[in-house]
Amino acid sequence: MVYEKLKILKQFRRKISYQFSRIKFKIIYANLSRTEMGLGVVKKRLVILTPKLSGGGAERIVSYLSSFAPSNYEVVIVLFKKEISYGFKGRVYVLGDYDNIWEYFVVLLRLKVLLHRLRASAIMFSSKNKGITLPLFTGCKVKVLHVQNYIFEPFTTRRFKSIFFDNVVMKTLVRRLCKNIICVSRPIATKLSKKYGIPEDKITVIHNPCDVETILKMKNEPLDESEQSLFDNCSPVIINVGRMVRAKGQWHLIRAFKYVSDEIQNARLIIRGDGPLRNYLTRLKDELGLQDKVIFLGWHSNPFKYLARSTLFCLPSLWEGFGNVIVESLACGLPVMSADCLSGPREILAPRTECKVERLREPEYGEYGILMPVMDGKLYTANDPLTWQEEVWAEEIIKLLKDPRPLEEYRRKALKRALDFDAEKQVKRHFDVIFESKNRVKTNDINK
Repeated sequence: MVYEKLKILKQFRRKISYQFSRIKFKIIYANLSRTEMGLGVVKKRLVILTPKLSGGGAERIVSYLSSFAPSNYEVVIVLFKKEISYGFKGRVYVLGDYDNIWEYFVVLLRLKVLLHRLRASAIMFSSKNKGITLPLFTGCKVKVLHVQNYIFEPFTTRRFKSIFFDNVVMKTLVRRLCKNIICVSRPIATKLSKKYGIPEDKITVIHNPCDVETILKMKNEPLDESEQSLFDNCSPVIINVGRMVRAKGQWHLIRAFKYVSDEIQNARLIIRGDGPLRNYLTRLKDELGLQDKVIFLGWHSNPFKYLARSTLFCLPSLWEGFGNVIVESLACGLPVMSADCLSGPREILAPRTECKVERLREPEYGEYGILMPVMDGKLYTANDPLTWQEEVWAEEIIKLLKDPRPLEEYRRKALKRALDFDAEKQVKRHFDVIFESKNRVKTNDINK
């Protein structure tokens, strides 16, 4: 009797689960025609899985891959959250987010069905994704991991999950189930190969693309009256663009700028961006007495009009994946001074040279920009003395503002270097690697 009741209950649960699944999938695919479902499409289709399409460099690259995809390919973007601020071409689907193991398997099932109905030729995902393991269990034959950052973040700082990420996800799943791995810089490729034992023939280095043509148009947009006042009177303007997070090290630049401001009183520092450290940075600049000399512009859809009118771009980052904003600054014709951090800045500004990171003690004039010592990353107050790195930065900025001849030389080279990362050319390289074209390049040839 008990056995029969359990059997009936089990059958009931199966029916409920089946109906629940049908409802979910009906919502996702209700508006798909027969052609959209892949039944009449001859193009090779790349599905890109990313949490959202806003706010970061990795998401911007997804935007470029869809916008500049070759005509014989189609890109479909699959998101966890419907957050879209970057332009794109093609279709976007939202799977829904997950916070527990049950929701994880629901999202995985939706992704499997979506890939099957789209008849995806390949699926690409990022090492920074929350759902890094999802594509590995979908059954799609061609899986491509796109590694954007030198710091491989585990799911959490807890020891168990960190070990799980290193040993299971990277060393086992990614190494065995990913067909190709694309890294945005050479140091990232080296670390992947050595730390996780991934064969070198699976790894390709392709630098991030940059839409130079669009930047050249947007940089000429007029400023409003309040913005124009920031660039009046021929005052030297130092600018930084980036989220206000620890990795960007902007407090070091503010502290160094205090020394610059005392020497060159009409100099200004503009920081365009927002983030969790904004209150700390605001308090720091007020305590240093820089209320009118350090300006926070917040987030803006067109930072290029500020870059084009500035004197020098400074990037005091503690680490980068590639440093897209460096190439964007060069496209605006702006000289760049950057920390020699891992990874990206040296490959952009001084190709064919070796990254020194902790060993760089003084400014190094590269072929396309100036490389500087990496900051120590400690959060300081206004009363703390400058670190030796901050002193080197301050002295070099003062030197350049007093004698701008090196900046003029870098300004002449800037656009030429930015064109090496042109979006159409770099996106084509991505597709050649993903679909193993005969014209595939193993590494970027622009630095050879």
